[in-house]
Amino acid sequence: MDKKIIPLWIMESPGHSGIAVANLHLCTGMYQIGCRPEIYAIREGENAVDFRAVGCQIKVFPRLGTPLLGGAAVREAVAAGVNLVHALSTDMVKRGERLARRLNIPLLATANRLEESQLKSMVNFRGQGVIAVSGAILERLVNVAGIARNRIRIIPNGIDLMRLPRPPFTENPAGAAQLRTPVIGTLGHLSEKKGQRVFLQAVRILLDKGLDAEFVVLGDGPDRKALRSLADDLHVANRVIFTPKTASGQLSQMDILVEPSLQEGLGVSVMQAMAMGVPVVATGVGGLYDLIQDGKTGLMVRASDPQALADAIWRLLDNSALRLELAKQARESIERDFSAELTAQKLKEYYQENLERFHGWDSGKMQGVVEYFRP
Repeated sequence: MDKKIIPLWIMESPGHSGIAVANLHLCTGMYQIGCRPEIYAIREGENAVDFRAVGCQIKVFPRLGTPLLGGAAVREAVAAGVNLVHALSTDMVKRGERLARRLNIPLLATANRLEESQLKSMVNFRGQGVIAVSGAILERLVNVAGIARNRIRIIPNGIDLMRLPRPPFTENPAGAAQLRTPVIGTLGHLSEKKGQRVFLQAVRILLDKGLDAEFVVLGDGPDRKALRSLADDLHVANRVIFTPKTASGQLSQMDILVEPSLQEGLGVSVMQAMAMGVPVVATGVGGLYDLIQDGKTGLMVRASDPQALADAIWRLLDNSALRLELAKQARESIERDFSAELTAQKLKEYYQENLERFHGWDSGKMQGVVEYFRP
């Protein structure tokens, strides 16, 4: 099949969440391989300017995918010649199903998160294929949403290495932590499942051991007030900086990134840190196993264990050679297995497969797709 692939990506908004950042990197990867998706969103989002800065244009349709008032998006899609709808998160699946039916083209959806509420939205999915960003999500899609394995393809998020600062291996091969007060931080949505409470408990343990360091919590979310209160209770508030606005430049200034999550689909902030040569200490949960080889590209510890987290941080700060080796191996891993261009190429091939399969059927109502893939 040599028909040009013009995917229609649909999203809620291009914000600063890990999913939005992953989609930005993926968009640049798609452009690098010559596949230019149409991108529609329900809201503008604070990260839209970043998409447009790399040439990825976002069109806003507040009624996107709604039965009666979504006609403007349909007309625009027809004019653009799109031939496949891709819902970039499970939140957009129902809208994607309506768009795909009206356009009579195949539908794919990406599952990025492990929450049961998100996965249950995939029950009775009426599209053609599902993309899981990690093996952990694939298993949950099968067990929670009841989706047949032959409908799912693992395609991890990718990192556009050109968008990030290069690792400072040459300028500071021994690691910056020897030359100044080390900066240890965590980045992510502030919620209980992201484990920032465990991070603060680990900070208390490290301070009790006499560590002189700066600690940073980057991100915002519903747990912000509770985390500040916990910092007060642990008497670490004067040593921990809470910063709601996040950027890759802030991450690159860390000496260690800590990912204390209790549940993780893949871990975009971890991927960014690895790409920038920032050593990572992470909990052994979910998709983090797809990213990190313990002792080779990072250190992994038990979830919900502040003592184990503190011990791993101390071990890294006490061993500059280990920090450097982990950072170098992590960067090589991202270059080899998780570049945006590689991810985009895998995605384009999956688009091609599903277009060929879809056009082999009489799929006016997409019923053939559902019957073929019934678990």
